[in-house]
Amino acid sequence: MSQIELTFTGTGSPRPSLERANSGQVLRIGDQLMLLDCGGGTTRRVLEAGFDATKVEHLFLTHLHSDHTLDYAEFMLGTWAMGRSAMRVYGPPGTSRLHDLLLTQPYESDIEYRLSLGRAPEGMSDIEVNEFEPGLIFNESGLTVTATEVIHSTYTVAMRFDFAGESLVHSGDTCYCPDLVELARGADVLVHDVCMAPSPAFENNPAFPNLYEHLKEHHATPAEAGRTAREAGVRKLVLTHFLLGARLEQSLEECRAEFDGEIIIAEDLMTVDCN
Repeated sequence: MSQIELTFTGTGSPRPSLERANSGQVLRIGDQLMLLDCGGGTTRRVLEAGFDATKVEHLFLTHLHSDHTLDYAEFMLGTWAMGRSAMRVYGPPGTSRLHDLLLTQPYESDIEYRLSLGRAPEGMSDIEVNEFEPGLIFNESGLTVTATEVIHSTYTVAMRFDFAGESLVHSGDTCYCPDLVELARGADVLVHDVCMAPSPAFENNPAFPNLYEHLKEHHATPAEAGRTAREAGVRKLVLTHFLLGARLEQSLEECRAEFDGEIIIAEDLMTVDCN
């Protein structure tokens, strides 16, 4: 049995979709459950996947764009109501401000009311928010989490999770990035953004006529994801962060031109492991 498993709660983009929620993943590492990003739809997908959401006591944020954070308040308030009693958040600079603006300020009276009903404050009043710089950001119980800055339109990190001889890397949102190659060196699994996969969103779009040219500076093509996986020497590559209508078979072909290892197209509620 693999010691690291990742279940996708969302594999889509900022554009709402019934098939693909915003970015989010549940990590099972040993006997711990952790959340990696928390975009819109995350809480519902966590429940759909059958996880005990009250056991998720760590949240890691790759960056603070809306499609990675929209469910922040929902997850915190909802799982606290379900009985969650602890939470630590790890995110880039600005995470404390996001915590205040999305949760503690707008829902201050709501939280006070629920406390007045007798709900224990643990898991809400004592949420620990940690802002990190690149490097080793977590080291407990045999698990290390290492972050490196990648190339996006806002400060963003990729993260590597190492535990019990297994390793999984998530790219965050990025185009091809040499520092990501180094972070992913020899990993079992690389989960990579491919928002630039072929999609109708880039064709005859009068509202955003130059969308592809703008986004390609901040997101990866399937070929770039394959190149990263090949250069890093990973065993398994998982493609995620698809725009609506992305052409999946064409994406696979473009990726296979660069990487001859196992390639998986992520879907919401899919689980991948390090085996």
